[in-house]
Amino acid sequence: MSLFGKKWKVLNEDKELNIIAKLLKNRGIDSAEKAEWFFDGTLNHLHNPSLLKGMDKAVERIKKAIRNKEKIMVFGDYDVDGITATAILYDFLKKCDADVHYTLPNRENDGYGLKDYFIRQFKKDEIQLIVTVDCGTSNYTEVELANELSIDVIITDHHTIPAQLPEAVAIVNPQQIDCEYPNKDICGSSVAFKLVTVLANELWEKEKAESYLDYQLGIVALGIIGDCMSLKGENRILVREGLKRLAEGKPEGILALLQEANLPTDNITSTTIGFQIGPRINAAGRIDNPNHAFELLIGNLEKAQTLNELNNKRKTITKKCIDEAEEEIGSWDSIPNIIVLKSKNWQAGLLGLIANGISERCNRPTIAMQEKENEFVASMRSVNDFDITGNLREVSNNLFIAFGGHAMAGGFTLAKENFDEFMRQVEKMGKEKINPDDFVSTLNIDCAIEPHELTFETCKKMSRLEPFGTDNPEPKLLLKNVTIKSIKPVGKSGEHLQLPIQYGDKSVGAIAFRFGKHIDKINPAIPHDIVCNMEINEWNGYRKLQLRVVDLKPSG
Repeated sequence: MSLFGKKWKVLNEDKELNIIAKLLKNRGIDSAEKAEWFFDGTLNHLHNPSLLKGMDKAVERIKKAIRNKEKIMVFGDYDVDGITATAILYDFLKKCDADVHYTLPNRENDGYGLKDYFIRQFKKDEIQLIVTVDCGTSNYTEVELANELSIDVIITDHHTIPAQLPEAVAIVNPQQIDCEYPNKDICGSSVAFKLVTVLANELWEKEKAESYLDYQLGIVALGIIGDCMSLKGENRILVREGLKRLAEGKPEGILALLQEANLPTDNITSTTIGFQIGPRINAAGRIDNPNHAFELLIGNLEKAQTLNELNNKRKTITKKCIDEAEEEIGSWDSIPNIIVLKSKNWQAGLLGLIANGISERCNRPTIAMQEKENEFVASMRSVNDFDITGNLREVSNNLFIAFGGHAMAGGFTLAKENFDEFMRQVEKMGKEKINPDDFVSTLNIDCAIEPHELTFETCKKMSRLEPFGTDNPEPKLLLKNVTIKSIKPVGKSGEHLQLPIQYGDKSVGAIAFRFGKHIDKINPAIPHDIVCNMEINEWNGYRKLQLRVVDLKPSG
């Protein structure tokens, strides 16, 4: 086993292929056509938005509302995808002089999706058209109430399709069985962008439409990365182009957030978005009000400071909650195949982070629940490709007040009276459908690399695979029989390790982030195999190769 107790799996050991060919094959890029899309895809390669089922009906109804000055309500979600989707559609309608308003639910008080009290309030406010973004597909009864109150509803979403769809004016969701749209991995902000694309091209002159859509690409990229969508096909194109716009300072809110957090603004990558910007946008909805993030995206730059402060607070609280969860698990006689944790003290907005933290540490599907007076609110995270949402829906759907999500992540609301039956179903599902042998985490390694391949040229070629993310991870490379020349703790409290290595005839610097507490487990006197990312480190005009260690173990 490795330092982190992982099984190593080398994905490509074909000695006939060079390193770039191996990386491409691992990502399913096995033809000239796919390579062209991957490396040279442009905005012209994007799929036709009109292929989305329901698009034509949605566009005509919104155009009618704009013409007649009807009151339009854009109803979104409190996470980064929902907030970006709301900002995209709201901003466009505002620029069309529409009578448009927005609502983002409070995660703690409202939970996910439409609620009957929202519909009744919209009726009092004389709303005539509701357009949902990143939600709505599962809101059958709420849409039924809206219809009774003579409020039209358009649903734009990307979540899984329930047994019974709402009777809305239009449903624009690529997951519909008879939807011909090729990209099923599109996110909520992308669906909203597709809707705006059609509207802009029909309502505005070509030059104005193109300029506006180009400006919004940065927000679309934020939604795609924040919702962990696959970075292949058109998602890759949208993110790549969006990152370019962000580097140009479009929109200004993201630039302000980077500056407030003292982060570089000249090299914005998918990693910057995924680990720096996304969490700050999400922090608003997790522990406060998602409106803070929405306002930043539509131009209120003062909200950058608020989001940065909320994110710092969020990190502190989350660590405390995960520590509590680990302490509880440590008191159990054994760990079940599916972990269920509950607490009255956990905030709903942090449940996903708690579930994710525990699932990563224990390598088991995890459900984290907030216990309220009459119900439980929960978030789920899965591992090893186990479809926790689909399986739980199959065995327990009748128990939930609300339920939804993706294969690897989801959430629900459960009445307390159903808790015991829910636990019986979860325990049964864990025993029947999960193999305990899978609980040893696997580290997928792209390929081994030889000493002569540790060059600036190799780094330059690998950089063409960016942007990295879901289904296109940063390449993980294996170096065998490495000599660790020395080990030096670095960082404020020695939390990182510097360990320059000798690999064949190459001497290269290496950094192991957050390895500090494992220093006593690493014996530099013996050869090691190392899994790492390779990068060019630039500082004060000096460039050098650097390895970022992912895992290591004694050779042999």
